[in-house]
Amino acid sequence: MKKIKTLLLAQVANVSKDTILSFSSLPYTKIVFLYDGKRDTEKMRLPAHMEIVSYNGQNSLSRAINMVFSEHLEYTIIPQFSWDDNSKHAIKVYNKTYGTKINPKIFKEKDVMQNFLWNVWEKNILRKTYKEVLHMEYEELLEKVGTTSIIKPTNASASRSTFKISSKEDFESILPKLWRSFDYLIEEYIGGELYSVDVYYADWKMYLLTYAREIAMIELSDKKKFSKEFLEKYGEDLQKHFNFILPIAYHLDFSMLAKMELMLLEQLRVKLQGIDYRGVIHLEYKYDKSAKKIGFLEWGARYGWYRKVFIKEIYNTDIKRIPYYLLIEKDTSRFKQLKWDILCFKEQEHNLNFVRMKTNFIETTNYIDILKKTGNIFEVSFQSFLKEYYLRNFWIKIKKIDFFVKYSSGFNFFPFYNEKVTKLDYILELDDENFELYKKKKFRIIEKTFFHDYK
Repeated sequence: MKKIKTLLLAQVANVSKDTILSFSSLPYTKIVFLYDGKRDTEKMRLPAHMEIVSYNGQNSLSRAINMVFSEHLEYTIIPQFSWDDNSKHAIKVYNKTYGTKINPKIFKEKDVMQNFLWNVWEKNILRKTYKEVLHMEYEELLEKVGTTSIIKPTNASASRSTFKISSKEDFESILPKLWRSFDYLIEEYIGGELYSVDVYYADWKMYLLTYAREIAMIELSDKKKFSKEFLEKYGEDLQKHFNFILPIAYHLDFSMLAKMELMLLEQLRVKLQGIDYRGVIHLEYKYDKSAKKIGFLEWGARYGWYRKVFIKEIYNTDIKRIPYYLLIEKDTSRFKQLKWDILCFKEQEHNLNFVRMKTNFIETTNYIDILKKTGNIFEVSFQSFLKEYYLRNFWIKIKKIDFFVKYSSGFNFFPFYNEKVTKLDYILELDDENFELYKKKKFRIIEKTFFHDYK
């Protein structure tokens, strides 16, 4: 059998030794890094099968991708891109490699997404420009969407400018808060609890990589989980900015997927089969167990936040290898059939659980103000403080904390709706006993930790 020459085309944030090391053992014949940085890479020593192609901006990125294709016609080229803004390039690479014509907008622009999936989950939807929303009557919303609705930008991330509308007063109050730079989608509100899956789709089969429970702030409001003190302090800001932020997400075992969830996945699998899709998808939906209702929310052609960590640690699989296993080797030995043409990992690490925690800020906050929460910034690390805090307040023993932090040049953190460049997130590693305890106390934990109110 003739050996297939493969090329991994990977967009990277840096070209450090750690980056090179993480790619060095991959099975691809050649690896090309797409790098949009200021570091001089011409004199860097790389393994013989690696190469760096620099670019500057989105137009330059498209040219760089085309150049790689033109210079490697004998290779099967597999993409590795991240997040919504760049996942469109991954789809374009798959299109060029496999001769498909998939429109990236069905995974990014919410109205195009809904049109593509109309027969999977039919919703009452209105699309309006910013000016049209300002001049529309509430009665039109009631007639065409329903009594409870969501308004959100057609093409924005991080839940910016997204609001729930349950009354005329709600509708009128959100109008001054909308961003004039967006077009808007108004759709019926879906109740229930939020879940997500990350899948890799190949050869008309859906391979489940993660299954997770996520919690939005609005769920805590709907379930009246917030304390009076918390609402007095943050209620107005929650309604204005944070209702649709997801402060926590934790993995679940694939065996917990209900029949209705699997049926939704199968419907989506068939839609992807119809366009001959290849690649990763992060899918979010709501499932109301008591009412036995399920509703699609949205999907993207990329992994969910920190799901690569979940997959690596729980299922011992590097996501950079998955396309090689499934598309090149046709090796499905790591997976088992769950239902129909839906598969999941066969094996996982036992007594190992992860919870992704997101925090945020009401106003610009310097990192020293966060460290002051420890009581003694010179002797107590923030990690030690958090471990002791969880144990003292919730009786939860944490095995390990991994931080994912970005701050400004002035060492500040900003509210997400002002600047998306800063973050203070972390992942908790827990054993089974403490993971069960965490899930029971998750609402209290969110209230105490999201805005760093450690008391």
